[in-house]
Amino acid sequence: MICQKNIESYYQETGRAGRDGLPAEALLMFDPADIMRVRYMVEQTENEQQQRVEMHKLNTMVAFAEAQTCRRQVLLNYFGEFNDKPCGNCDICLDPPKRYDGAEDAKMALSCVYRVGQAFGMAYVVDVLRGSQNQRVKERGHDKLSTFGIGKAKSQEHWLSVLRQLIHSGLLLQNITRSSVLQLTEAARPVLRGEQELELAEPRLQPITNVDKAPKRSSRIANFNYDRKLFAALRKLRKDIADSENIPPYVVFNDASLAEMAEVKPQNEAEMLDINGVGHVKLERFGRQFLTKIAAYD
Repeated sequence: MICQKNIESYYQETGRAGRDGLPAEALLMFDPADIMRVRYMVEQTENEQQQRVEMHKLNTMVAFAEAQTCRRQVLLNYFGEFNDKPCGNCDICLDPPKRYDGAEDAKMALSCVYRVGQAFGMAYVVDVLRGSQNQRVKERGHDKLSTFGIGKAKSQEHWLSVLRQLIHSGLLLQNITRSSVLQLTEAARPVLRGEQELELAEPRLQPITNVDKAPKRSSRIANFNYDRKLFAALRKLRKDIADSENIPPYVVFNDASLAEMAEVKPQNEAEMLDINGVGHVKLERFGRQFLTKIAAYD
C-alpha cells in the first residue's frame, strides 16, 4: 500500500488494510528527493494559513518516514493518543536501531526549547544547540543563552533525530497553529529534572564513504538484475521459516531484500548486513539460514 503526503492519509489507508481481520502489510514508499518537489507545490498555495498547515503535514510525514520510534506509537501520538508500549509489528520494532542512554541529550534539547521561549521550530533550536553564529540567533540574543552551543560536539542530523524522537515520544509537540514551533508537554518535566531515565535510538546516519553505494544497489534491483532461481529458493526458505514460527513471511524479509540477496549473494554476516532490510536483529534471528542456502546454491 502506498500512502500520500500526509499522515492522515497513511493512517486511513493502513486502517482500511486491516478491516478484514487478516494480517496486512503497509508499505510506505519514501524518497528524500521528493521532499523539495512536494514542498515547492505546497509553496504555490496562495492561502498562507493553508500553506502553513500543508507544510506542517509534509514535515510531519517526513519525520514519520525517518522515525526511529515504533511507528504505531508515532501515529497514535500524532492523533493525541499517546501510548508508551511498542506495537511489536512495525519495521522499527522488528529491526530496532541501537539504543543509548539519551537522558542527557534529551535534557539539553528540552532545555533549549524552553530557553528560546518555546517559540521556534526544529531547525532554529538545532542552530542554538550547535552554537550557530547566524544573524537570526544573534539578533534575538540567543547566543547568550546557557544552552547556546552545548550540543556543538554533535551533528545537525543527530539533533534533528533527537528532537523527532522527543516529539514521537510525547515530550515535545509541534504547534500547528504557530508555524510548528516546539513546545514542552507535561511529560517532559521529569526528564528535565533528571527524575526519569530515557533511552533514545542512535541516529542512523549514513557514512560519507557509503553515499555512492546505495544508489548503485537500488539501480541494480530496479533493473531486476538478480538470480531468479536463487530468489525462488530464498522465498521458499522464507515461507518455511514463517510457517514454522507462525508469522507472516514479510516479517522474515521482504521481497526487495530477497531480490538483493539473490543478486549480491552475500557470503558472510558482514555482507548480509549490507543488504537493505537486514539489521542485527534479523541477522541473528534468520541470517544464518539464508547464508547457508546461498552458499549451498553457489
